[in-house]
Order: sequence, then structure tokens, then C-alpha cells
Amino acid sequence: MPDPTEPKPAVTQLISLGGAGGRGGVDRGPERRIVLVGLVGAAGFVAAAGVARLIGLGGGEWWLPLHLAMAGGAGLAIAALLPHFTVSLSGSRPAPAPARAVGLLLIGGGALSVAVAFPAGWGPVAVSGAVAYALGIVATAALAFFPARAGLGRRFGVVEVAYGLALANAAAAVTLAILRLTDVATLSGAWLGLKPAHAWLNLVGFVTLVVAATLIHLYPTIVGSRIRSRPALVVLVVGIGLGAPSTALGYALGSDVIARIGAVAVSAGAVAMVMVAVGAWEGRGNWTTDPAWHRLTIGHLSASVAWLAAGIGVLLVGVAADGADPAGWSLARVIGPLGSGMALQALVGAWSHLLPSVGPGDVARHAAQRRELARWATPRLVSWNVATALLTGGAFGPAWLTGAGLALLGMTLLVSVALLGRALVVREPAGGPAPA
Repeated sequence: MPDPTEPKPAVTQLISLGGAGGRGGVDRGPERRIVLVGLVGAAGFVAAAGVARLIGLGGGEWWLPLHLAMAGGAGLAIAALLPHFTVSLSGSRPAPAPARAVGLLLIGGGALSVAVAFPAGWGPVAVSGAVAYALGIVATAALAFFPARAGLGRRFGVVEVAYGLALANAAAAVTLAILRLTDVATLSGAWLGLKPAHAWLNLVGFVTLVVAATLIHLYPTIVGSRIRSRPALVVLVVGIGLGAPSTALGYALGSDVIARIGAVAVSAGAVAMVMVAVGAWEGRGNWTTDPAWHRLTIGHLSASVAWLAAGIGVLLVGVAADGADPAGWSLARVIGPLGSGMALQALVGAWSHLLPSVGPGDVARHAAQRRELARWATPRLVSWNVATALLTGGAFGPAWLTGAGLALLGMTLLVSVALLGRALVVREPAGGPAPA
């Protein structure tokens, strides 16, 4: 008969991810500090994106804030977390901290260089930044997969395949960006079709797939359920991982058929993601401590799944109606669901969970961090998702919806970043529970 005091498998995994030792007495301290640095850097990019949009940097266009948030914030978080997750799930020794730091510098420095140089017209600097970013993608892949091969634990092959496909899609997206920055695509007139192809590869094939693959193991952990192998996982990974580049290829070739086949495959992957999340939710546990913190992390990641499905639905409708016609592509339509609702919300949910779980500090400090991160949990969840709904509605309706959504999202986002900063410096347990 099972011991009722024994943690569920997902909770056991959580303890493993947060442990300071590891197999064979491996010191996980440097790896935990690298994760922390990456998350803090990602939060900085996200805050910069919010400020840039609110004050109108970049001429009020979406490119600069979106680049800062996705290429900078999401990219740096992925570079920090993806190698951490692969070695944690496989029980292997992490890559050396200096090598991990180089990977973060390539991603963060490359994204920042492009953000500064491209609007200023500094072509060579922007190209150098894009090349550095591409090297960061290669470094992330090497740091994630080579150490994991020596692991003694379960490899979670479907997650590794998903991460590999996501990084391949990112490399393809960066290649297209380099062609744009060197004016090769612009001079040949090909950028008209390559622009939506770049967006599909980056936003769907890279960011969305990494979010989905991470939720395969992180969402059950957060809700206190079991990490199960399901047939839907294959549909999720193949659908998004191969469907996104197929649609991108359709745009590049001007083929309606290829674009639509890819969009349908991605939609099947999104449906599978919802099924995986629902399955984990049905087996959820009952948390008896830190209710506001659990509400925040579960709420953000649950909403992220819902917005992922909504955003892919918007994309499917567009491709079904317009095929591979670049004139039918609209980035504004998916900034709300996939940018704010899925990617940034998943990032906040992940850092709110991971800082007190794998970050430096003892049990008392982690408890204080949970209380800081959970402040105003319910109002923040509501405001974030109302803002996302306003942004999404503004892409199809009156412009004031977009303005209201941006203001509300910016405020909520900056509060989340500020609370992360407070949690980083807290030393002693806070007095009393956080406002929920």
C-alpha cells in the first residue's frame, strides 16, 4: 500500500530540480546561479520592452518591444532554462558554469545589439549581433544535449526532441533575420514572403514550442500531478515543431497548400497541448501551504495554455482564409494571445516558481521569496489576462482597446518584475502572508 506521506512523482521531481547536491555529490550551486542570472536578465528585457512600448520608442511600432520581449526576454530565459531542464530531467551533471555564461552572453548580447543597432541604421553592428545570437542558439543546443547523454535517469525523449526542433526553428529564423539585416532578402524582393515566415519560425516554431515542451513537465509539477507519457505528446511536438516550418516554407514559396497544411498541423499540436494540460489538471494535488503563490503560478501557466490555443486558432483562421498571401499576415493579431498571453505570462509563472525552488538560499529564504512573489496574486492574474484580451480585441476592433490593454499590461508586467527584484534581495522571512 502506498505511503501517504510520500510525495507524488511530480513533487519528487520538484525536489530533485531544487536540490543542492545531485547525483554523485555534484555541486548544483553554479548551475542554479546561472539559471538565476538568466531569469533576471530575461526580466530586464521584458521590463525594457514594456517601457519601450509605453513611451513610444521605435516610432511607436511593434518591432522594438517585440524584439526585446521575444528575442531578448524569451530567448535569454530559454538559454538559461533549457539546458537546466534537460540535465535535471536526465539526472546528469550540468555543463560548466563558464560555458553556460558564454551561452547567455551570446543570446543576451546579440539581442541587445540588434535592438540598438537596427533602428539606428548601424548595419554591421546589427549583423554581428544576429550572428552572435545564432552562435548562442548553437551553444544552447550543445549545453543542453551533450551533458544529458550521460544522465542515469529517464531521458524524457519527447521533451528533448521538442527542444531540438525548437532550436532548429530558431536557427532558421535567425538565418532569415541575417538575410534581412544584410539586405540580401530586401534587395531580391523576397522579404515580403520571408517576413511572415520569420515570424512563424520564431514565435511559433521556437517560442511556442519551447513553452509547450516545458509545460509537459513543469505544469504537472506545479499543479501537483503526475508527469505522464501520453499519445498527445507526439501530436504536440510533431504538430508544432514541424508544422511551423512547413507554414514558413509555404510563405517563402508562395504555396497556399503547404502553408495551410502546416497551420493545420500546428493547430493539432495546440489541441494536444490543451489535452495534456487538462490531463494533468484532473490529477492535481491539494496544496496546503502558500495558497497565493500556488494560485499565481498555476493561474499564469493555465492561462498560458489557453492563450496558446487561442493564438494558434487566430493564425489558423488567417492562413485558411488568405493562404500564403503576405498581405493576409498580421503580427498585431497574435501579439496579444501568443506574446502577452502565452509567452510572457509563462515566463512570469516560471520565474515565480523557479526562484524559490532552484534559486540560491535556504528554506527560510525560499519561503520569504514565495511570499514576495505572490503579492497581489489574484489582481495580477486578472489584470494580466484582461490586458491580453484587450490587446487581442484591439487587433480586430477599435484602437482604444489596444491602448488600454498596453497600459494595463505594462503596469502589471512592471509590478511582476519589481516583485521579482524584491524576492531576489529578501533575506529574512517576511512577517505574515502576502496580500492575495
